[in-house]
Amino acid sequence: MQINNPFQMNDWEINKFLKVIIAIQFAVWGVIALDAIGLQIPILRQLIGFIYLTFIPGILILRILKLHKLGNIETLLYTVGLSIAFLMFTGLFMNTVYPLFGITGPISITPLIITISVVVLALCVLSYVRDKDFSEPSFIDVKDLLSPPALFLCLIPFLAVFGTYLVNFHHNNILLMFLIVIIAIIAVLIAFDRFIPKNLYPVAVFVIAISLLYHKSLISMYLTGWDIHGEYYFSNLVLKNGFWDWTIAHTYNAVISTNMLSPIYSIFCNLNITGIFKIIYPLLFALVPLGLYRVFQKQTNDKIAFLSCFFFVSFFTFYDEMLALARQQIAELFLVLLILLMIDKNMDKIKRAFLFIVFGISLAVSHYALSYIYMFCLISAWLILIFRDSPAAQRLGDNFHAKFSRKIEKLAGNPTLLKIENRTISSTFVLLFIVFTIAWYMYVSSSSGFNAIVRIGDHIASSIFTEFLNPEAAEGFRILMGETVSPLHSVTKYLHLLSQFFIVIGILTLMLKRSEMKFEKEYTAFTAVNFVICFVGIAIPYFASSLATTRLYHITLFFLAPFCVMGGITFLRTMSRVARTSWTNESVRSSMKVLSVFLAIFLLFNSGFVYEVAKDHPGSIALNSTIDTACFNEQEVSGAKWLYDVKSSNPIYADEYRRLLVGSFEWGQVRTLTVDIDKIQDDSYIYLGSLSIEKKEIMVVDVKSARRITREYINSSQIVDDRNKIYNNGGAEVYY
Repeated sequence: MQINNPFQMNDWEINKFLKVIIAIQFAVWGVIALDAIGLQIPILRQLIGFIYLTFIPGILILRILKLHKLGNIETLLYTVGLSIAFLMFTGLFMNTVYPLFGITGPISITPLIITISVVVLALCVLSYVRDKDFSEPSFIDVKDLLSPPALFLCLIPFLAVFGTYLVNFHHNNILLMFLIVIIAIIAVLIAFDRFIPKNLYPVAVFVIAISLLYHKSLISMYLTGWDIHGEYYFSNLVLKNGFWDWTIAHTYNAVISTNMLSPIYSIFCNLNITGIFKIIYPLLFALVPLGLYRVFQKQTNDKIAFLSCFFFVSFFTFYDEMLALARQQIAELFLVLLILLMIDKNMDKIKRAFLFIVFGISLAVSHYALSYIYMFCLISAWLILIFRDSPAAQRLGDNFHAKFSRKIEKLAGNPTLLKIENRTISSTFVLLFIVFTIAWYMYVSSSSGFNAIVRIGDHIASSIFTEFLNPEAAEGFRILMGETVSPLHSVTKYLHLLSQFFIVIGILTLMLKRSEMKFEKEYTAFTAVNFVICFVGIAIPYFASSLATTRLYHITLFFLAPFCVMGGITFLRTMSRVARTSWTNESVRSSMKVLSVFLAIFLLFNSGFVYEVAKDHPGSIALNSTIDTACFNEQEVSGAKWLYDVKSSNPIYADEYRRLLVGSFEWGQVRTLTVDIDKIQDDSYIYLGSLSIEKKEIMVVDVKSARRITREYINSSQIVDDRNKIYNNGGAEVYY
C-alpha cells in the first residue's frame, strides 16, 4: 500500500493540495474558537497551531516558486525555513505598520489571526495561479513506515520524554541512562550494517538529535541555562505589551528570532514562552543535524554523513549550551539552509538567489554573533574563490604541477573545473548581507549588537600579537575540554584532542586527495576559513572567552565535522597499512566500524553517562539533579515572582545562577554576588535558592580578569545574618 508523500506536498495535484491547506486553516480557526468559549481540548490547539505555523506558509511559497522534486529532506527544510522567515517578517511588518493606524497591540491574538490567515489565503490563490498545472506526486510505502527499524527509531524520542518525567517527579534517571546507551548503539549498528537500512539514516539523525535535546530541555518545569532567561524576559515583554519595543538597548532585544517568533507561536498554540523554548524550539533545532546530513551526504556518502552528524550532535554544546540560546538555535537553522543552497548546483539561479536573500536576511536578524561570524566566513570564502578562479592562480597551479608532478596536481585541483560562472556565492549576495547586517544592528536596540562586536573586534585587534599562543592560551583548551577534576574526566579531554587530531588529518586528506573527493569548492573554501577560526578561537584567549570557545567550536563543526570522520578513517587505514589504496576501497568499511565505537564512547563521556555510573563528579543536570546549576524548582520560581511583585527600585543580589531566574522577571535590577560582600548595598534585597538554604552556603564569583572568573562557596550567614528575612516558602528566601 502506498500513500502520498506528506514531505513533498508541493508535488501534489493542486486541488488536493489546497484542500489540505484550507482544512488546516479551518482547523486553526476552530480550535481557537473552542478555546474562546471555554471548550479546551488538551494538546489539540498546540498540535494544529504548530503544524499551521511551521509548514503551511513555507509549502505555499515553494508552490509559488515552482520548486518541485527537491527530495524529502530539502522540501522539509526549505518549508520550515520559509515558514519561520514568513512569521518573523510578518510580525515585524505588523509591529511597524499597525501602530500607525491606531492598533497599539499588533502582536496579539486578533491582529495576528486575521493578518496571517488573510496572507495564507492570498498565498493559496497565488499558488493556484502560478502552479495549477503541476502534478507529479511521490509516494511512501506504508510497509516502510511500519517496519521494525522505523518503529524502533520513532519510539526513542518518547523514551526521552518519559525519562525526563521520571527525573522531574520521581528523581529516577534509569530511562535517560538507557536512552544514551541506545543512541550510542545506533551509531555502531549503522557502521556495522545491522538492523537500520540506509533509507532510514536521515530518520536516525533526526531522532538522535531530538532525543538528546529533549533529554535536557524537558528537565525541570522551568527554563534552565544562561542566556535563555534574558531571552524569556524580552520575549515575555512582547507578549505582555502586545508589541516589540526595538529601542530597548540590549543584545537580547536586538533579534526577532525570539522577540517576534516565540510570541507568535505562544499566541497561536496557547502555550507560554517557557513551553515554546522547551518544546518547540528544540524541535526546530533538531532539523539542523538533518540539514547537515544532507549537506554531507551530497559530498561524501550515507555512512560518512551519518557518522559526521553523530559526531556533531555528540559534542555536548549541541544538547547542553545551545538549549539556553534560543535565538542561536533559529539562526543555525538558517545557516544550514544557506550551506545547503550553496552546494546545490541544480536549482534555478533566480530561485536560488531568492532563497539566499530570504535565508541570509533571516540569519542576520536572528543572532548578531552568528551573523558576524558568517559574514567573516562569507567574505573570506568569496575572496578565496576569486583568487582560485583567477588566471594567475591557475598559472601558479600549472607551475606547481610542472615542478612537483602528480601530488601537487591533486593539491591544486583540476584548473578546468575552476570556472567563475559555476560559483553559487555571488558578489551581490555578499554585499547585500554585509550592508543589511551592519544596518540592522546599528539601528535596532540602540546599536547594542553592533557595539558588542566592535568592542570584541577592537580588543582582539589590539591584543592579537601580545596574546597569541601565550601561556594563557591554554584557557581556550581548558574551556573546550572541561575541567580535569579526576583521572576519569581526563579521558574526555583526550577524546576531544583525538577528535581534533582527526579533523587535522581530514583536512590534510582533502588537500592531498582532493581529486578523489566530491566536496564543492565553496564548501571547501568555507572549511578552510572555519579551520582557521577554530584554531584562533583556542590560540587567542580573549577571542575564545568573548565568543565562548565551545560555542565557536560547535559552529565550526558545521564544516569540520565530516573531516573528523574522514580523518579518523585515514588514520585507521594508515595504521593498518592500506592508506595507498583508493578512498572508495572496502578498507574504509572496517575503519568506519572502529570509528563508530570511538564516537559511541565519545557520546557516553560527553553526555555525563560515564561520570554518573562511576559517581565521579557528575556534570549532567539530566542525570543528576543535585548539581548546583541554572535549574530551578517551583519554590524558587514562586519566590522570584513574589520578589518581582513587591520589590521597589532597590537592587537585588543573588548567586550567579539564581540571578538568571530573578532576572527573567526584572532584568535591570539584579546583580551577582561577588567575593566583595562588603560592597553589597544596605538597602538591597538578597535572594537565596533551595541549595543555599539546605547547605547554608552560597556561591560567589571572583572576577579576576576579562578571561578568568572563579566561583567559590561561602557560609550564607556572612551575607544575611544582619538582615531581616521578609519571605520564606521552604525553598526560597528573601532578606532585606
